[in-house]
Amino acid sequence: MEAALVATARFAADKVTILVQLDEKLKAMTGIEEKMKKLKEMSTIIDMVIQDVESHPLNNDVVKDLLRKLKYLAYDLEDVVDCYDTETSRRQRSSIVSDFFSSNNQVVFTSNISDMIQGVTNSLGSILLQKSILLNLPQSSSHMSLPYRGTHSRNTIEVVGRELEKNKIVNMLTKEDDDDDESDHGTVKVIAIVGMGGLGKTTLAQLVFNDARVKDHFASPRMWKLVGAEFDPEKIMKSVLELATGAPVNISEIELVRQNLETALSGKRFLLVLDDVWNEDPFEWGTLKAALTCGAKGSKILVTTRSLHVCSIMGSSTATHQIQQLSRDDCLSLFQQFAFGDEAPDQKLMKIGKKIVKKCDGVPLAAISLGNMLRGTRDETYWSSVLKSEIWQLRDEEQKVLAVLKWSYDTLPLRSKKCFAFGSLFPKDYMMQKDKLIKLWIANGFVSSEGNFEAETEGNRIFDDLVSRSFILLAPVQYDRRITKCTMHDLMHDLARSVSGNIYWNSIQDLVEVIGERTYHLQINEGKLPNMTQVLAKKPTYLRTFFQDKLSRLSINLHEVFSVLKFLRALNLTESGIRDIPTSIGNLIHLRHLNLYYNEIEVLPDSITLLSNLQYLNLSFNYGLRELPKELGNMQNLRDLDLVMDYKLTQIPCGLSRLTNLRSLPVFIASDKTGACSITELEDLKLYGKMGIKISHDFKNYSRSGRKILKNSDLDELHIEFGVSEGYHKDMLDDLCPNTSLKMLRISNYRSPQFPTWLIELQMPNLVVVDLGCCCGHILPFRNLQFLKKLSLGRMNGITQMVTEFHGFPDVLN
Repeated sequence: MEAALVATARFAADKVTILVQLDEKLKAMTGIEEKMKKLKEMSTIIDMVIQDVESHPLNNDVVKDLLRKLKYLAYDLEDVVDCYDTETSRRQRSSIVSDFFSSNNQVVFTSNISDMIQGVTNSLGSILLQKSILLNLPQSSSHMSLPYRGTHSRNTIEVVGRELEKNKIVNMLTKEDDDDDESDHGTVKVIAIVGMGGLGKTTLAQLVFNDARVKDHFASPRMWKLVGAEFDPEKIMKSVLELATGAPVNISEIELVRQNLETALSGKRFLLVLDDVWNEDPFEWGTLKAALTCGAKGSKILVTTRSLHVCSIMGSSTATHQIQQLSRDDCLSLFQQFAFGDEAPDQKLMKIGKKIVKKCDGVPLAAISLGNMLRGTRDETYWSSVLKSEIWQLRDEEQKVLAVLKWSYDTLPLRSKKCFAFGSLFPKDYMMQKDKLIKLWIANGFVSSEGNFEAETEGNRIFDDLVSRSFILLAPVQYDRRITKCTMHDLMHDLARSVSGNIYWNSIQDLVEVIGERTYHLQINEGKLPNMTQVLAKKPTYLRTFFQDKLSRLSINLHEVFSVLKFLRALNLTESGIRDIPTSIGNLIHLRHLNLYYNEIEVLPDSITLLSNLQYLNLSFNYGLRELPKELGNMQNLRDLDLVMDYKLTQIPCGLSRLTNLRSLPVFIASDKTGACSITELEDLKLYGKMGIKISHDFKNYSRSGRKILKNSDLDELHIEFGVSEGYHKDMLDDLCPNTSLKMLRISNYRSPQFPTWLIELQMPNLVVVDLGCCCGHILPFRNLQFLKKLSLGRMNGITQMVTEFHGFPDVLN
């Protein structure tokens, strides 16, 4: 181990030496192009230095300040490199933006980029004045870089040591209430699981929730709501109503919500889990409980909380289960699962492991994190150094667990660290969608393509690894299997906040006063101040992520936003009542992610096509949207263009085939209008996921080309909706010919008497769902599709009998 530490110290010294050399070369260079090459080298070295410093105990304020400067420098390096690369790319496309690189603009660009380089040089000089701090950092047991070893899926790990507790709570839930129990008459009974963070309250509640006896007793509905620090009775009522009905709730009047909730739950014996409750206000709880007394006798609320005071307020004093620490044997079993997986455990290491587990004091989160961390090495000396660490001397149990989690964090690869720390943007217990989170990681440069693997594939790998290590938790209940939701354990969120410093800000946990120039990622939550005017007043010039959550109206001049926040990578303006986007959006040259979901936009400015780095553009549920920019094909980094079918949109502009990076196009409109994109352009795209093709009413002339237009697209779902005319239907359907990966096919308004060859010959062997509506073709022998689970036929006027087609195959027909 001593040799490893010496090598590590030498490695740190080498990195500082390289930085000094780069600084000297930068000062000697005059050409911008040469300087940019050196800056790109420096970016890699700075990341390595940050990784090195973060792996040490950060108890010294001077070290913390130096680390902060290093992170600011890393951001500045990314900005200057991105700015230079973007402008260089535009120069190569100067015929498209012919006036951009006029002599005047070149002078301005050179001046701006020179100023940015000078700023980076000054920052580096300031850091190098403190290089002695970098060279004299104390060593730590977590400093060794551990090789990556595959980890378990969190869902495959056996939960141990909770059977007796599970049965106890199941009995409390399913026990019939006594008829003479006056205290519970006409009310819903509350049962609580209470204990410190990291003991597994949510895991125990999930075991109970999924127990067969509970499922039988509470046939419908069983509901799970993650509450957290913000206890808002109105929001919780809306969430419970959505869970009870399976439909979104767009009611603003609380009395109507209460009435609908009473209708949904009336006469039903329900179970509601309120996970992670912190509220100690009796009035707030009373307001919610009053709305939940409408169910049948025997309805229960199961609460998880850290506070006995919360239990008292919620009336569960006589029905409270204080979760126990795991026994040493059970904790050891859990540790072994994560440390060795399916391998036979090394007995010498397990002898050390037993002593480590003893120090975990029965806290499963600590055992899991240490097991995951030590999975990366079989070095006995390293295991021993963990056992002898000074963190075990901490008396506060949660602080001890937090220190263990920091150990585990230190062994993550740098990209995974950045992705984990991004959780600081959201408040505790915030429910995130996996795919949206990964897109935000990519937009901020934390994840990129790796070899033959695309960025989304890498993002999925990192996400799954963070889940397996318990840094991210999958939502206990996934109501829509197509959407994976996740959150963070409270202690993991505390860790994320501690390692990210003041870079992240959210309106629930932070004060407006701490927003500053170096706030890089900011979220405003529904109903919370500040508004955007107050944010801009704090001058967060370097802001990269602005994420607002369901603000009813965005009362701000967007031109001002686009003029001030020029370094934005991700901008979320969901449900902000936006009608117009100013042309100044073209200033946001760094923007990768633009979410305009659920607004009132009719037309986008042509300047949006200047956003050459934009990867994700979400325009879903802007029902008034009637046209897209004519030069959409210029946005060659676009990966997702999110639309829905029900727009006033009548065409997609031509040039789509130039978007060679496009992977998701949920809607394509085939039209004969001037400037409309030909459907054959889809042949050049490699699309994934689901897609809807809407054949416009004015599309009347199509001549068969014999091409397989969708052969390169690996689609799961395809919906084809035809217009009124009939002549071209079969020709077009013949040419579309999807990939054999297709699982769901919907065809509407198909007027030809015969289906295309690829459907007649059943060349789509993986179909699970087929939905035919208003079609005239003969029914096909779908019984030969071995994976088909659902077949829907609607308004099939040309069909007179179906006996032969469905003989021996009755279970799928609707």
